[in-house]
Amino acid sequence: MSTVAYRDLGRHGHGVTFLDSRGVTAELDYADLERQARSVAAGLGERGLRRGERVLLPLPTGPDYLVALLACLLAGVVPCTVAPPPNTGAESVGVRRFHAARAAARPAAVIMPDTATALALAEEGAAVHLTLDELRYHEPLTDDRLPEPRPDDIHHIQLTSGSTSTPKAAALTHANTAANLRALVEATGLRADRDRLSEWLPLHHDMGFVMVLLALSTGAPLDLMPSIGFLRDPVSWLRHLAVRGGTITAAPPFGYRTALERYRRKPEPGLDLSRLRRAYVGAEPIPVDVLSDFQDEFGRHGLAEDVLIPCYGMAETVLASTMPAAPYPGGPLTRGHVRALRVDRADLQDSGRVTPARAGRTTLTTVSCGRPIGGLDLEVRTGTGGPCGEGEVGEIHLGGASVMAGYLGPDGLPVPPPGGKHATGDLGFVMDGELYVVGRVKEMLVVRGRNIPPYDVEEAIEAHRAVMRGNSAVFSYTDDAGGEHVVAVVEVAPADTADGRLRLEIDNLVRQGFGFGLRDTVLVKRGGIARTTSGKRQRDRMRRLYLAGELA
Repeated sequence: MSTVAYRDLGRHGHGVTFLDSRGVTAELDYADLERQARSVAAGLGERGLRRGERVLLPLPTGPDYLVALLACLLAGVVPCTVAPPPNTGAESVGVRRFHAARAAARPAAVIMPDTATALALAEEGAAVHLTLDELRYHEPLTDDRLPEPRPDDIHHIQLTSGSTSTPKAAALTHANTAANLRALVEATGLRADRDRLSEWLPLHHDMGFVMVLLALSTGAPLDLMPSIGFLRDPVSWLRHLAVRGGTITAAPPFGYRTALERYRRKPEPGLDLSRLRRAYVGAEPIPVDVLSDFQDEFGRHGLAEDVLIPCYGMAETVLASTMPAAPYPGGPLTRGHVRALRVDRADLQDSGRVTPARAGRTTLTTVSCGRPIGGLDLEVRTGTGGPCGEGEVGEIHLGGASVMAGYLGPDGLPVPPPGGKHATGDLGFVMDGELYVVGRVKEMLVVRGRNIPPYDVEEAIEAHRAVMRGNSAVFSYTDDAGGEHVVAVVEVAPADTADGRLRLEIDNLVRQGFGFGLRDTVLVKRGGIARTTSGKRQRDRMRRLYLAGELA
C-alpha cells in the first residue's frame, strides 16, 4: 500500500458516533459519510478546485468536518485542518492564527462553518471562502470520476508551529501517510471487526487528525468528542470508553493527568476500563508519575498493566515515530510498556551525558519512548552533526518512508529535508536501542500537546500597560511529577516587582490567549532579563537561573 484509499469506506458496517461530555449527539454511518463526501467532491469540482490544490478546513469537530475532509481526499484536493476561530473579532488570537494559517498554506479555497463567518474572514485577493451548503446537493461522483492517487501526491498539509505569526506547513504525501498508517495498524493490532477508536483531541492537532485517518482508512468505528467536552468534564472521556467499549485511544500526558485529578475529586466506582487495549501517551514530555498514578488508580477499574504506551512522534512523520514494541520485564522503574531511567539532572543538562542518579544531587526521571516503527531511521547527532554515542544527548533526526516531503517554501512547493533526514529540534539520547526525549534544541513550548512559540506568549504579556515591549522572557521546564511548566520573567518598574495583582493580570492574559496558566511569574527590575550583545532574550539562560533559584 503506497497510497491511502477511501472510496470503499461505505462498504464497512460501522460509522462515527459524535459525543459531548454527557452522551451521544449525532451518528454518521460510513455509507452515508461516503455518499455525502462524493456529493461535496463534485461540488468542489464545480467550483473549479483542481487536483493538488489546497483547501483550508477551519471547521469544528462534527459531521460537517468529516464530510468536508473526506470530500477533499476523494477529489484529490489537499486538506489542511486548522482551528476554527472562536469569534471573528479582528484582533482576537483565534483570527490572527487563522490568517497566519491561511498565509502559510496558501489554499485555493476555505470551507467555512457558515456564511457569516465566511464573509467576516474573507480577504480581497485571498482564497475563495465557501460553506459546505454551497457544495452539497451535487450528483455524487462515481469511481470513474474520482482521481487515482499517486504515491507522491500530497495527501494533506499539517501546520506545525502553533504560532500566530509564521507557522510551518508540512506537506505529507500519500506514500508518507500510507507508511505511517500501516505502521500504526501493525503496532496497535487494529482490526475493524473488534476495535473501537475513541478520541477528544482537536482535529487540527496531528494526533487527533491521524486518529480520524486511521478510522477512515480501515473502517473501524470511531467515537469523536470535541476537546471542549473533555475540558468541561475530563472523566467523560473515561466514562465513554467504559460505556461504549473503546479499545484504542490517545492523549498527551495533560489529558491523563487532568482526568485522574478530576476523578479523584469525584470518583465513579462503576467505571470499567477492561476493554481498553491501547492508550497512547505522547505529544509532550511524559512524566513517569502521571503514568504510574493513572495505572494505580484505574488498575482497580480493569485497566490492564500493558495498556499505557509512551510514544514519540510529530506531524513531520505523519504522526508516530517511536514506541515500545512489547511490555518490559518487571523492575523498579518498569511496568507494562513503561520503562524509565532516573538520571543526574546536572550532568544531563550541563555536559549532555547520562549518568545514574546519585544521593544528594537533583535527579530527572525520563521515560523511554521505545524504538522506531515503520522502518524509520533514528539518529541522535551532536551540535557539529556527528553521531552521538549511547547515553549522549543530541538532536534527534529521523529519516524514512513517513518523513514529510518538506515544508512548503516561498513558491508553494515542498522543500525536502536535507539528506532526507528531518532535524526534529528535540533533544534526546539512545540507551539500549531506545529513545529518551529530554528537551528541545529550540525554545518552543509544548503545552497540552500544542507547540507554542515563546514569543507569542511574550506578545500577549507585553499587551499589559505595565510591561514594555520586549521586556518579558518565557520558557518552560519539566519535572518528574507535573510535566511541563511555563514560567514568565517580566521586567517592570521597581515599584511593581512585588505587585501580586500584576502577576494575576499577566497570568489572566496568558489564560485568555492560550488556554493555560503560568506556573510562575517572576517580576524583575529593568535589566533583569539576560540578553545577548545584540539584545536578544536568552530564554535558556533565564531557565537555568530560575531553576538554580537565582531570580528574585
